Amino acid sequence: GPIWMSPKDMATILKAAGIGFADLEETTVAEAAASAELLGYPLVAKAIAPTVVHKSDVGGVILGLETPEAVEHAGKMLRERMERIGAKLEGVLLQRQVGGGIEMMLGVTSDPTFGPLLVCGMGGVTVELLKDVSFSLPPVSDLDAHNMIARLKSAKLLEGYRGGAKGDIEALAMTLQRLSCLVELIPEIVELDLNPLKVLPPGQGVIAVDGRIRLAPVDSEEPPAT
Repeated sequence: GPIWMSPKDMATILKAAGIGFADLEETTVAEAAASAELLGYPLVAKAIAPTVVHKSDVGGVILGLETPEAVEHAGKMLRERMERIGAKLEGVLLQRQVGGGIEMMLGVTSDPTFGPLLVCGMGGVTVELLKDVSFSLPPVSDLDAHNMIARLKSAKLLEGYRGGAKGDIEALAMTLQRLSCLVELIPEIVELDLNPLKVLPPGQGVIAVDGRIRLAPVDSEEPPAT
């Protein structure tokens, strides 16, 4: 049946497709401080709790960890917070914290009629509130990718709205094309969500700091004879 990929496997798949993802390590509360030394600082600690969808809403994400002691304390806090809401903490995800950038969202959803659809929109917690998104069927060309971005109201943020920092639109468009190739190569991907995807200044690229991929078997049944 359908399964969600582990964060480590997801990051491996994305990096193989040329899509940047912030370095991470899956660990336990007891081993979190030691694992932190492998990644460097600053770090983010996230609860690995499959029953919790929006971890930030329940205190399942702790930012700005600069020392082994801070990481160790964060692991214990995550365990206490998950116990408080009746969720099982299966581990701790440590990830390099990426500062700056404009938060966008890229993803893939499955439509029962059209199949996979690529999604682009404003990222962070605002995506569900503002619903500023655009869609396209794969394959997505460079022109298609730029059109998806241009259709967004939030595209002005990437262009340096009211003197703000600009974003690397070319890198964002290229990432959309790579996602398009990925879902064509791996039809088992039925859902993919990169949110937030940090769009750095022009020439510096993009990097995802959170995401998930759901896999399901491809229907191998022969179509009915006509």
